[in-house]
Amino acid sequence: MNGPKIIQSHKLAIDVQDHMMKHLNNAYDDVKNGGVRPAPFYVLVGASRPSILVEMGYITNPKERKRMFTSNYQEKIAEGIVEGVNRYLDNRKQEVGF
Repeated sequence: MNGPKIIQSHKLAIDVQDHMMKHLNNAYDDVKNGGVRPAPFYVLVGASRPSILVEMGYITNPKERKRMFTSNYQEKIAEGIVEGVNRYLDNRKQEVGF
C-alpha cells in the first residue's frame, strides 16, 4: 500500500467510525468505540482506492451478537457508513478543489 492511499483510507475510516458511533450512541447506551486501527488487512492490500474494513461488533459478545441480528442496529450501522462516506467525499472534493 502506498502512502497517499493509506492516508486517505485512514481519513475515510475516521469519518465512517465517527458517523457510525453517532447513530449507535443515539439509539443504544452502552456501545463501545473500538476506534480506528491501521493494519495491512489482506482483503484491502490490493485495492486501488482508499479502503476500509468495518467491524460492527463481536459475535462472541452475547449482547453485541443479539444486536447484530436486529434490523434497527443494522440500519444504524448502514446510516453511519453512508453518512461517513459522504462526509469523506465532501472533504475530498474540498481538498482537490472540486
